[in-house]
Amino acid sequence: MDVADRVAPDNPIAATVGALAGGVAGGAGPYLALEGAKRTPGVAAASRLAAGEIAPFTEAGAMQRARNRVGGLVEDPEAAIAALNAPTIGNLSPAVSTGERRLMALEQTVRDGDPVIDAIMRERETESGDALRRQLSAPAQGVPAIRAREYMETAVQQSVDELGQSLDATFGRPLGVTNVSTALRTGSQPARSSAYDAAYASPIDYSSEAGRTLESLLGRVERAAPGTISLANRMMAGEGVQSQQILANLAEDGTVTFSRLPDTRQIDYITRALNQMARSGDGQGALGGQTDIGRIMGGLAGDIRGALRTANPRYGEALATAATPIDQRQALLFGQDLLKPGIPRDLAAERLAGMSEAELAYVRQGVRSQIDEALANVRAAMTNTDVGIREAQQAVAQLSSRAVRDKLGMILPPDAADAFFRRVDEASAVLNSRQSAPLRFANSRPHEEIRSIVDASDPRQATAQLLAQAANDKSGQALLGLKGALIDELMARSRTGNFDDTGSPVLSGRAMQNALSNDRLNAAASQILSPEERTLFMAIADELTRLETMQGRLPGVGSVMEGEPNSIVSMIARTLAARMGAQAGRGTSGASLLTANFASQRMQRILERLTLDRAEGLIRDAVSGDRELFELLLTPQNRITPRQESRLAEVLSRTATGTIGGAVATTDREEPDLVEIITGSGL
Repeated sequence: MDVADRVAPDNPIAATVGALAGGVAGGAGPYLALEGAKRTPGVAAASRLAAGEIAPFTEAGAMQRARNRVGGLVEDPEAAIAALNAPTIGNLSPAVSTGERRLMALEQTVRDGDPVIDAIMRERETESGDALRRQLSAPAQGVPAIRAREYMETAVQQSVDELGQSLDATFGRPLGVTNVSTALRTGSQPARSSAYDAAYASPIDYSSEAGRTLESLLGRVERAAPGTISLANRMMAGEGVQSQQILANLAEDGTVTFSRLPDTRQIDYITRALNQMARSGDGQGALGGQTDIGRIMGGLAGDIRGALRTANPRYGEALATAATPIDQRQALLFGQDLLKPGIPRDLAAERLAGMSEAELAYVRQGVRSQIDEALANVRAAMTNTDVGIREAQQAVAQLSSRAVRDKLGMILPPDAADAFFRRVDEASAVLNSRQSAPLRFANSRPHEEIRSIVDASDPRQATAQLLAQAANDKSGQALLGLKGALIDELMARSRTGNFDDTGSPVLSGRAMQNALSNDRLNAAASQILSPEERTLFMAIADELTRLETMQGRLPGVGSVMEGEPNSIVSMIARTLAARMGAQAGRGTSGASLLTANFASQRMQRILERLTLDRAEGLIRDAVSGDRELFELLLTPQNRITPRQESRLAEVLSRTATGTIGGAVATTDREEPDLVEIITGSGL
């Protein structure tokens, strides 16, 4: 029995080829025997027959080896196949689509050994990142966050403007204290003169009850405010009033005895002098208030005016139709200070109680002018983010306090007061930075709008306010801008600091997943995004995570293909090689055994390289984008479907014709003879 028989005694192919080769090689040395065998038609035919028989085994072995290599890298091939077949937003590579780190490592190994494939895959990764960023931005429809910001700024400013309109309707248009004071000196003289001339011309009946009350009150003037009568005379003289001088005798106890009882004009000036003294000198208190003496003087002036109205009805009519310039100015200035904390409510009520409707109108004008100054500061603050909104808060807070509302209720009809307070409450809700989401959004830094809402005490409520405000925008730009702001925040939280080949920022899927699961950010995202958009964002984050894994540190998996060739193929090929080598060496001492061993070892090396190269080529094809082939390599042999069988035949046919790793071999030159392959003479 020869060496080949001992290697494979039952192999018919080996026997046939060995017999043909051995029959023409008897008695020759190894080299001559080989050359003679090569020139024998029968041997050449046998060689081609052996090559034809070996090729299918080799290709099938390559397929099996590739399948074993790829499938051996995953614990759950079915799960990997399901992930591979699931559609991806970013058109991920087959290995990245599975999410399996060891398959990604295999892809990286292929790329490390093939610059062309690496360049192709880098471009694909860049395209994947770009596609994911586009889909992440899609819900905003290209509308930037600044559109929502501008809308919220307009809403806040509109609230301030509407408050101003309400003030105009309630208190009148602001004219300014200085302007009104100047107008009082020049414009009120005709009406004032007509009304007061009629009152001054009317006599007072001191014998009546009202006259006696008036006389009694006048007798207390100098005791309450010494120098009042002298001041009244100076005031009349200063204004050029043509009236008799007030004649009075003062007793040591301050009691006044009038030589001639004063007329209406003189009494009117006495009340003005009393009010002047109540607001200055001993009557003036700290922080713009009054002392007890001042309040007594003011109260006495009010009592005298009240008694004079009764004693002289025309005087009451004059007070109702036109306050004097002095009293008008005093009412105006009092209105300017009315809302200040230094004026207590009881003093305000006392001062306002004796005023005519005309004087109250000037009080309201003073209040209106003071508020307008505060609102002017508010408007300046709205356009200056460095200054902030403190002026706005102070102005609205001032109008919202209970003390101020009580004071305003003293100068407004009840219905007008209620309407105005409702408007103030609405403005307060918009201008309160701790409660107003539109204000926080408008005053935030660019690209940090949503962060200002997330940092609010109640992000969910703040987001609801924003959406309610955005719903008033008929164009829909405000809502899309809110989506854009949320996307900006997600991208900011997801940036890795790296950039791809096009200069676009690389996003971290893990960071995005953390952001979307953050309770405070989720409180905003769950309201701004629809359920479908939120599902989309989670899918984008998942794919970015897989890309991030691919670009990170991966486990070692060795070279693309490792190990021995397919055992069946190896046995058959080595048997053929041994028999042919032994037959070629027959007739020479020891030649059969040496040539058989030589041929068998060389065939082993050739087949190993052939099988592994073809298996590696299959893996390269699959990794570089052939998803069907990748799935085929993941599918166990006993689970292949008819469709996959057809695909397998196509792959094997392609491999048999020389398509390995994406490179098609030329078939122009004659394929080397199997004997040449085995012995190495044709290589």
